[in-house]
Amino acid sequence: MDPKSSTEQITLPAQATEDWKTRAEKKRENRFGSIPLDWRISIPEDRFHVLEVPYECGLLDPLEVEITDTLDVQHILKKLESGTWSSVQTNCLTEIFVQRALARAEEMDRYLKEQGKPKGPLHGLPISLKDQFTMKGLETINGYVANIGEFATEDCVLVEILYELGAVPFTRTNVPQTLMWGETYNNVFGRTLNPYDLRLTSGGSSGGEGALIAMHGSPLGVGTDIGDRYVFHPPCVDSMDFAHRIVVFPTMERRIQWKAKKVS
Repeated sequence: MDPKSSTEQITLPAQATEDWKTRAEKKRENRFGSIPLDWRISIPEDRFHVLEVPYECGLLDPLEVEITDTLDVQHILKKLESGTWSSVQTNCLTEIFVQRALARAEEMDRYLKEQGKPKGPLHGLPISLKDQFTMKGLETINGYVANIGEFATEDCVLVEILYELGAVPFTRTNVPQTLMWGETYNNVFGRTLNPYDLRLTSGGSSGGEGALIAMHGSPLGVGTDIGDRYVFHPPCVDSMDFAHRIVVFPTMERRIQWKAKKVS
């Protein structure tokens, strides 16, 4: 190799690209723009404990408060299966693809009415997903500015299984860049804070899931574990038992066998 070549400057062709800060800001603006004006709230800068905000803001009626405050997933599923609660009623949160989730919830309500039975064991249940789980038509940022504008062409296997079981995915939650941090921060969405005290971390890499569930914003969420990451965030936000859980999801070739009960 010519020694001079290693010191020569290489001039790349000019590209009409935005700087990373501008791209990240636009992504945040798009996310904020998905929130209806009537749903937007603000809190005093000197308030750090925000768990009571959903009950104080006045946006939720008594039934919505009851649904949001129900932590027992089995209880929610029984209410949905019996038709006492509709799937649409359980999707009242401010999230990026809430309209898609509402359409899915309406589909589940129609299925129950027409078929007389739930679609699957997770019929109508709102479920949040860590940002890394690919969903068709949505960006999977994973904390990288470079991933903005890259839209998935198909759902990942987990999402396909959840749809098959009748679930209603309604949001994806923030993660640290590449998932390899003990707290949830990246250059696109910034830092996820702890709803118990906004001056504290929510942990990571599933800190977004932990914070959302701690706020009762989701009855059930899916995170991941890369070397004790589940151990890092539960004690921060008190969102699950402080213990390792091994969960095996079947492949699409090995379907879950489930028999629905007829709803009278």
